[in-house]
Amino acid sequence: MTPTRTVVRFSRLLVLVPVTVCATISYLNEQQSPPLPRCRDRTPPPQTLAKCRYDVDCMQNAYCWNQEACLCKDDYIVYRNRTHVECLKVANTIGDPCEADVQCRVTFAPYSECRQNICQCTDSSHYVEGRCYESVGLGLPCLTHRNCYIRDSYCVTGFCACTLRYHPNPRNDGCIPSAELGDKCSNDYECVVENSKCVEVCSCKVDYVLSKDGKRCLKAANSVGEPCQEDSQCQLFLKDTICGFNGKCSCVENFHQRGSVCFRDTMLGARCEIHRECNTLTYRHSNITEVMSVDCIGGFCICANDYTATEDMRDCIRYSDNGNRFFSFPL
Repeated sequence: MTPTRTVVRFSRLLVLVPVTVCATISYLNEQQSPPLPRCRDRTPPPQTLAKCRYDVDCMQNAYCWNQEACLCKDDYIVYRNRTHVECLKVANTIGDPCEADVQCRVTFAPYSECRQNICQCTDSSHYVEGRCYESVGLGLPCLTHRNCYIRDSYCVTGFCACTLRYHPNPRNDGCIPSAELGDKCSNDYECVVENSKCVEVCSCKVDYVLSKDGKRCLKAANSVGEPCQEDSQCQLFLKDTICGFNGKCSCVENFHQRGSVCFRDTMLGARCEIHRECNTLTYRHSNITEVMSVDCIGGFCICANDYTATEDMRDCIRYSDNGNRFFSFPL
């Protein structure tokens, strides 16, 4: 580029006007080294405005590029409306003055706008790390953790979720610390273990027991035969029970089931208070509570009506109508 001056002659007045032109330059070693860029190789940046020869031909905050077209100065951007074109100052920070959305969006991305002549994030977005990002709530799709505007949340597998050791509040509009069993708390919803509640500290609800590892609340059994994982589930409400190998509450050794509870084994001839205490060799565990083959009469276990004791006094058998004996196996 070689600056020259064009001489314009007026009567008794000589005016020198600055002009920028392209000169043809010869290179001695052009074949030995890469050619340098020349004026004719340059292309104007995008968003050219009006044609011009000098800067004074251009609008405010624009300059004449290569005596061809007006371009906005650095840190300015073209703004076009139905009536005119102008160069507006690009915003640098949220809160900068503005006239059009484009001044804000160059810096803060599409989720920004010029509202009340100030650059701000839109109502559906928020400002973080120099840009405006779409605000995404818990459980909704996200592209980056910056979308997740709720404190202590982040984007995981494409959805906003609370960070480790936090969980959503009941309204799903905030993340709160997760309280484990034994941790201090103020509300039930702070306790994250299933079937727990807050009683100054997180504890198991009524009808639930603490597991051996102290990390779970297990349902307590109300009757023999209900499912279980640990003995404590059976023993909270049921005496003389354990969690059997079949995963159900069972009576301990030397006890038998009558209905939903367990009674100590009381054989024929032994003292008793109620008939459910009495059992025989073939009549031990039963869901039935009515008198079957054995009864408690006069404070002793004896065979019930229509039954008679075997010779070894360990069972009660019944006579059939034709006189033949058979064993009875009540359900």
